[in-house]
Order: sequence, then C-alpha cells, then structure tokens
Amino acid sequence: MRILLAFENSLSRDFAQNHLATSDPGPVMMTAASLAEALALANEAQDLAVVALDLQMPDMRGLRGLRQFRRDCRHRVPVAVMDSRPDMMSVADLTAAGASGFLPYNLGPAAFLGALRLLAAGERHFPVDMMNLPPPLSIELTRREHDVLAGLRGGLSNRDIAKSLSVSEVTVKHHIKSLRGKLGARNRLHAVCRANELQIR
Repeated sequence: MRILLAFENSLSRDFAQNHLATSDPGPVMMTAASLAEALALANEAQDLAVVALDLQMPDMRGLRGLRQFRRDCRHRVPVAVMDSRPDMMSVADLTAAGASGFLPYNLGPAAFLGALRLLAAGERHFPVDMMNLPPPLSIELTRREHDVLAGLRGGLSNRDIAKSLSVSEVTVKHHIKSLRGKLGARNRLHAVCRANELQIR
C-alpha cells in the first residue's frame, strides 16, 4: 500500500517517513511539504492507495486546496485531511469538498495507520466528536472481548487469535461480531479504529 502524506511541519514529515514506515513494514510512505508537491508526487505514483493532506500547509487555503487536489490528481483515491481542530468544520463540508476522512493531529501511530488502512479499503473515517450524535456514555467489554480486541489491534487473523486464546475460530468470530455491535463498527478494522477513538484499552 502506497501512502502519500503531506505535512506542513517538517518534524511530522520525518516522523511519518522514519517511524510509521518502520513500525509497519507494509505501507510505502511518500511525504510532501506542500499541496503543489503532493500533487506532483501523486501524479507520478503508479499504485497510490490513500492520501492525507495537512490543512495548515500554506498553499492549501483550507478546503479549497482539497478541491484542487481532487480536480488535478489523476488518481481517484481516498483523501483525508489533517488538522488540530475537528470542531472547526463539519463532516458535511468535508465530504462535499471530496474528503473521505479527517485525521486529528493527536492520533497515535497505530490509530493513524489504522485509519489510513480503513480509508484505503474504501471506508470513511471521522472522529466521534465530529458527528452530530454524542458518543456512547460507556461501552462495557467482557474480558474475552478485550483479549480479541488486542489481537485485532495486533493485526492477527481469527485463527491466530483463537490459537493464542485456546478457543475455536467460531468463538473468536462470535466475539468479533459482539465487538462490532457494541462499537458500532462495520468490520474488524473499523472496530479497532472505533476502540481507539473511544480510548478503550
């Protein structure tokens, strides 16, 4: 999976290039420092899977930059925007401009990569506090559901989770179905993202 990340902050670019890429050897990271550079890199890439654009880049001009990227990029790939203030814009405005998601600066590395994988798979990713519905007051997971969630966070297959917990794959599937229901998740990857958003450990 080839990921293009465009950050205004050079430290963020270095982190993405050096830490995110080495912590998960699957993705290939490309970084840019401006909208213009991001467009040039995107149009040269052959197998681009997902793009994230920092709204604070000088040439972004807010959502106008996102619209420009959508118009001028030859790839029809999911594009997310990044910023520190999700409360400054609505999901409706973002999707109307062509965004598939919003990634706040305070996402941890695992949650950030999980969100990008979700976007690359064709899903959307918006923080709970951007939605008009309040987040659930409390979500109670059983001990086994916590164990299965830890396996999902580790990228384990159902078979590997079952083996590590000494249970059957059918039991693991049952726990995943229960997790998805409690978290309001569409699939196992979305369940991990939802658990991260809700700070469930």
